[in-house]
Amino acid sequence: MYVHDSLGEPFRPRRKTPAQLPSKSATKLFNDGWVVKDGHRRFCGPAPSPSDRELHCDLELRVRFRRAFDKFVREVESAYVRWTTRPTVQALIKKLQKNLKEWHQEMLNSKVLDNDPLVLVAGLHYRRSNGSWLVTSSDLRQYRRLIDL
Repeated sequence: MYVHDSLGEPFRPRRKTPAQLPSKSATKLFNDGWVVKDGHRRFCGPAPSPSDRELHCDLELRVRFRRAFDKFVREVESAYVRWTTRPTVQALIKKLQKNLKEWHQEMLNSKVLDNDPLVLVAGLHYRRSNGSWLVTSSDLRQYRRLIDL
């Protein structure tokens, strides 16, 4: 069916597609136990029930140490992006800036070399909003040098 608008252009209304049921993988966003993506790991407890509004997961982020603080922050940001969107990560990093700065200075004082592998242990907090899970905050818990292990 074609309808002409006021300019004489043909207008084709979109066909309405039937609603599709979400796949099983989409409904199971948070797998129980450890999930690994590119060497980074996330641990979430049992899957949340429909009445749960919050969920907390543990992250182990693998990053490379950079002597320049801004490059170090970019490394941490790219590690977080594996688990959530870039705009969300940028907001989280703004909140974590002070702690990251302290850790970076501590690493410099303990003679961590440029490009040394590290594991940052962090928490990621999700909250249900309008049926979807959104990242609300994160906290830094500890860091480990992989060379020391």
